[in-house]
Amino acid sequence: MYLPLATTAYTAVHSAASSVLAAGPCPSAPPGLQHYADQVTGWVKWGVLAILAISFFASVGMLVWGRVTHHPKGARLGFDGIMICLVGAVLYVVGYVIITSIVGKGC
Repeated sequence: MYLPLATTAYTAVHSAASSVLAAGPCPSAPPGLQHYADQVTGWVKWGVLAILAISFFASVGMLVWGRVTHHPKGARLGFDGIMICLVGAVLYVVGYVIITSIVGKGC
């Protein structure tokens, strides 16, 4: 089978680049500390998730209370709280992806 020169050159460069990227060292915790690092990460993740959930439901309650009692500041605070919870949830997901990309997974 005949391969054009450009395809052969691309394949050679691509395989060389892949081997260079795969050779990077994976960061790891010092011996004996991985268990504690996993435990702290788990507690932080669950803590942030619990705070987001509690804040979201409290904000929904504030929004409903402000609407029912025709209290404009109460409704506004509830809506602002919901928006802050949504932005916090996005930052929670993005932050986890950033930390996972730095620390690595399954190296």
